[in-house]
Amino acid sequence: MKTLPFIFAFCFAMFVNNISAQVVDMEPMPQPTAQPSKSRVYESEESMADGTNNALIVELEVTNEKLVERVWKDYMKGYGGKTKGAKGGKENLTTGAEIVGINGVTPVNVYSRTTVNVDGYVELLTWFDLGEEYLASDRRSQYQEAENLLLKFAHEVKVEGTKNELEDASRKLKSFENEMDKLKRQNKGYHKDIEEAEKRIATAKENIVKNEEQQADSTQKIDLQQQLLEEIKRRLDELKKN
Repeated sequence: MKTLPFIFAFCFAMFVNNISAQVVDMEPMPQPTAQPSKSRVYESEESMADGTNNALIVELEVTNEKLVERVWKDYMKGYGGKTKGAKGGKENLTTGAEIVGINGVTPVNVYSRTTVNVDGYVELLTWFDLGEEYLASDRRSQYQEAENLLLKFAHEVKVEGTKNELEDASRKLKSFENEMDKLKRQNKGYHKDIEEAEKRIATAKENIVKNEEQQADSTQKIDLQQQLLEEIKRRLDELKKN
């Protein structure tokens, strides 16, 4: 009999262990962290009109290359730069850009080209021509200035992209409102058709009543005329006998 307490204690311990394991299994899984912004700047050796040189690449949060190119031209105008197609390559070339933090008081030329990454977002490749070399991260302060310039540009692109989204949404809303106005006019026309039809039905019902009354009157006339006809035939027959 002494083994019973031991067995009871062993079973109780197993029960507690099972409950503890279930509690551990029920603990919530760690949630994924928020996705970082898609706009970031990194450098890479890339081919361009002047050979293969170090490029600063900014990832953007839009999918429209033409939008990016347009905003870049306007953005460079703010630095006094003029942008047009570069000779001997697929890039655009901005000349005369005055970016003090990158090249002091000497204007800098900037090559640029758009591409689309595997996620479908546009990237802008830029080459800052310092004369004897192209800007790279070993020029820390100048690189930081260019990085800030590109991130600010990325914000401008996102603003313009959002404006385009707003315009598209506004156009769609206007289209939906015009469609609603058309449907309302159609609905009003259908109600008018029903009203006119109901008036015609009411008139037709009145005409049916009148017609039935006229038929009754006509039937009476026919009966009387039939009686008169029979009477005339009877008299004619009598006359013939005499």
